[in-house]
Amino acid sequence: MSHLPVWYLGKINTKICDIALEEIMQIPPLEATMGSDGLTKDETGRKTEVRFAEEGHWFSGIMADFGYLANKKVGWNYKIDGYENLQLGRYMDDGHYDWHVDNFPLEVRPRERKVSVVCLMNDSSEYEGGKFGVKLYNEYTPDLQKGSIIAFPSCLEHKVYPVTSGVRTSAVIWMTGPIMR
Repeated sequence: MSHLPVWYLGKINTKICDIALEEIMQIPPLEATMGSDGLTKDETGRKTEVRFAEEGHWFSGIMADFGYLANKKVGWNYKIDGYENLQLGRYMDDGHYDWHVDNFPLEVRPRERKVSVVCLMNDSSEYEGGKFGVKLYNEYTPDLQKGSIIAFPSCLEHKVYPVTSGVRTSAVIWMTGPIMR
């Protein structure tokens, strides 16, 4: 089994995405922050509206199943024993998220993010720009469509390029486990 840095997992049924999106959009939005403190707001680095689903939301479970599968099939074999609440991100009017990683390697925590799982929740024809990129040896920009789901180690740099028109909506969960130092 090759040890791929990114695994494109296929698609979740678009009707399921629509049901989840309708439910999660009922949650009041928050202005996105950056960093582990959850307080840093910097629109030059990130301009996103976010909503967090409640713990155990059914769509989180679907995404987590893909995360567990990727961890095993790709051969990362991280020790994973849970996942964080689903975050729904909406990128509008120059919405973006500059290069970043999803884990916080210099902090002392009992758990860390190991695998990031991302699902595009709306049709790519509904917006312009907003490409997703992840840095491997070179940058990789998968052609994501509604329902496309991708997993990658949370330590890889990735970004969402600015949306120039329309709205891009994606869901993300982070597969977590104990820090292994």
